[in-house]
Amino acid sequence: MPAANYNFTIEKGTAFVISFEYKDNDNNIINLTNWVARLRWLDNNSAITTFITDTRNSEYEFIITPENGKITLKIPAAITAGYTFSSASYDLELQEPNDLYSGGGKKVFRILEGNITVLSRNVSDTEAFTGVFDVQDNCGTCT
Repeated sequence: MPAANYNFTIEKGTAFVISFEYKDNDNNIINLTNWVARLRWLDNNSAITTFITDTRNSEYEFIITPENGKITLKIPAAITAGYTFSSASYDLELQEPNDLYSGGGKKVFRILEGNITVLSRNVSDTEAFTGVFDVQDNCGTCT
């Protein structure tokens, strides 16, 4: 079956979060225990960016919640603020834990493809928002 098409937008300088649920043809969730996901995009500057699941670092978090068939990518605002591209094409692939056949390697499925649009801010700024909020109980005895 060919990959489904889904386009999305990233707003430059804001935190980006996107989740996908993997389901069968009857809309039942597929358990993704021991599966691996990879999302790769090719941007209009000809740069390839790759995200691999079960990765948490300062640049992104890409996690599978196996029992829910859920795949979630999070990119912090500080990273999207530095994006210099305006569009990209992407593929989302899943690798099953089982071999295609003995010695044949793991099964890989390309489940999604599409285009990404990066929206620029109205006010140009490459600095991340780093406000600090001082929360106070102004009434002193409020419950």
